[in-house]
Amino acid sequence: MAGMTRRSLLNSSIGLSAGATLARPYIANAQAKTATVWWIQGFAHEEDIAFKKVVEDYQKASGNKIEDSIIPYAPMRQKIVSAITSGTVPDIFQNSPTEINALYAWDDKLVDVTTSSKPRRTTTRRPLSPRPTATTT
Repeated sequence: MAGMTRRSLLNSSIGLSAGATLARPYIANAQAKTATVWWIQGFAHEEDIAFKKVVEDYQKASGNKIEDSIIPYAPMRQKIVSAITSGTVPDIFQNSPTEINALYAWDDKLVDVTTSSKPRRTTTRRPLSPRPTATTT
């Protein structure tokens, strides 16, 4: 994967997790509803297009409506902090600013899920074998 950077890997994983979250129509088939989503604008325009496609596919599959807003990063931080402070938050938003965790902790809105989640399975990996070194004579 030429050109894979830490940022692009993180963006891809965020996109995949969002896709997995929104692409589960069997959960939402009970009754058609409308959800509000605030999404951080991607670094590349293709990310925004992909997000819109995921939303569109979800709406077709589930019958639910998504009112999505793609917002640049800095204004999104301000908007989320204001929303949490006022108590009027969207149904879904990306939890990227660390201020949000502090606000939720301050208002005692964080839930301990350690008892309801299973521990991750650890995998053992073989140690890397030493590479042969070239010698010059």
